[in-house]
Amino acid sequence: MAGGRNFFQHGELALVVLALVRRRPMHGYDLLAELARVLPSYRPSPGSVYPALAALVEEGLVETAGDSGRRRVYRITRVGRDALARRRSALAAFEVRTGARLGTREDAEAALDRLRARVLAVAERVDPDRLDSILDSAAREVEAAVEVGEKRESNG
Repeated sequence: MAGGRNFFQHGELALVVLALVRRRPMHGYDLLAELARVLPSYRPSPGSVYPALAALVEEGLVETAGDSGRRRVYRITRVGRDALARRRSALAAFEVRTGARLGTREDAEAALDRLRARVLAVAERVDPDRLDSILDSAAREVEAAVEVGEKRESNG
């Protein structure tokens, strides 16, 4: 689904823009480039992205800074961070649907939300005991990865 039509479900474009601005403040042009990078099957257009930015500014979720002529830097506000935290599961569902990764590498909550969305989508078709076993195994693997990382740090 190239282009804006039907790529995003209701409210998702603004949510994605908010998530990207959370990563780092950026100009509108930078935001268009970042959208194209993280969503290769979507062609962002100023006609959809700038109105989403304007709505986020109007709601107080994003603010502008450094107005030097027409180049505004957009940055997330505290209210925006709170709103993004409340919509974490919607963002995770978008990431699962599109394959995009909008959080930072260290954003374990986003990874867990994606896992939750994927598991809940099929949980009714899996034996509950088997599901517990799979999730316990995954948690042990994460814990083992921490131990390996700590050993590397102490040896490095």
